[in-house]
Amino acid sequence: MNRVYIFMLFSFFIAFFLFYVLIPFLKKDNLTQYIREEGPKSHLVKAGTPTGGGIVFLIVPLFFIPFVKSKEFIFLYLAVLFNGLIGLIDDFAKSRKRKNLGLTAKNKILLQLLVTTILFVLYYRYLSFDVELGHFSIMLSPVLYFLLFLFIGVGTTNAFNLTDGLDGLLASVALPIFAAFLILGAVFVKDFSAIFIGMILAYLWFNSPKAGIFMGDTGSLALGGAVFSISVLGKFELLLAFLAAIPIIETVSVIIQVIYFKLSGGKRVFKMAPIHHHFELLGWSEAKIVFRFFIITVLFVIAGLLLYGGAR
Repeated sequence: MNRVYIFMLFSFFIAFFLFYVLIPFLKKDNLTQYIREEGPKSHLVKAGTPTGGGIVFLIVPLFFIPFVKSKEFIFLYLAVLFNGLIGLIDDFAKSRKRKNLGLTAKNKILLQLLVTTILFVLYYRYLSFDVELGHFSIMLSPVLYFLLFLFIGVGTTNAFNLTDGLDGLLASVALPIFAAFLILGAVFVKDFSAIFIGMILAYLWFNSPKAGIFMGDTGSLALGGAVFSISVLGKFELLLAFLAAIPIIETVSVIIQVIYFKLSGGKRVFKMAPIHHHFELLGWSEAKIVFRFFIITVLFVIAGLLLYGGAR
C-alpha cells in the first residue's frame, strides 16, 4: 500500500509541474476554449481559457511504466492513450476552426469504435468473458462479451465527455470512482488508480473556479478510457452502473432531450442538456452543481461498495 501512496504523490507533483508549464504555452499558441453560442451565457467569460490540458493524463503514466512492468498496466494506458488522442484531435480542430466544433459526433463514435476494437483484439487473450458481481457471475460467449466491451468502451468515454461541462465537475465526479477502484482492485488497478487520483488533484488545483485550464476532450475521453479499461480488466462491469451514476444520468438526459425534441416537434424536457446545464439555467451556481454531483457520486460509490461487499 505504501507504493500506492508514493505513486499518488509523485503523480500529483509531476502533473502539477506539467500543468504549470502548459498553461502559458497553450495561451501563447492560442489553444484556448471557444464557447457554444447556444450554451449558458454565463459561460462566455470562459472564452480564451487554455484547453487541452488533458494531455497531461497521457504523459504522466509513462513515468511509472518502468516501475510497474505489467501487461495489464499497458492495456490500461493504451485505453487512455487511444481515447485521449481522439480528444486531442477534437480539441486541435476546435482551436484551429476557432469554434466549439471539432470532430462530428459520427466521426468521433467511429474512431471510438475503432480504438475499442483494437484494444479487444490486442488483449482478448487476457480478458475474462464472465460478468460478475461478487458470487453472481454469467459467462458470455466471446462475441457477446465483445459487444459488451464495445458498449462499455464507447458508452463510458462519451458519458465522461458529456459530464465535462463545468469547472471541476468531471474531475470531482471521477475522484470517488478511482477511489473505489483503489479499494477494490488488484495491484495493477491500485497503481493505475493512484496515478489518476494524483493527476486529478493536480488538475483541480488549476481548474477550481475560475479555471486556469480545461482538460478538453483530450482529458474527458482519457478519463473515460481509464474507467472503462479498469472496469473490464478488474471485472467491475456491473459495479460501473453505480460508480458512474452521474455520467450515466448526464447521458440519459441528452438521449431523452433529443428523442423528445424530435417527437414533439421542438419541445424540450430540460431547459438544456446535459442535465448540469438544466440546473444552471434554474439558477444554481456552478459550485453548487459540482458539490452536489460530487456528493451524489460518493453516495452511489458507497452503495456500490456495500453491494459489492454483500454480494461477496
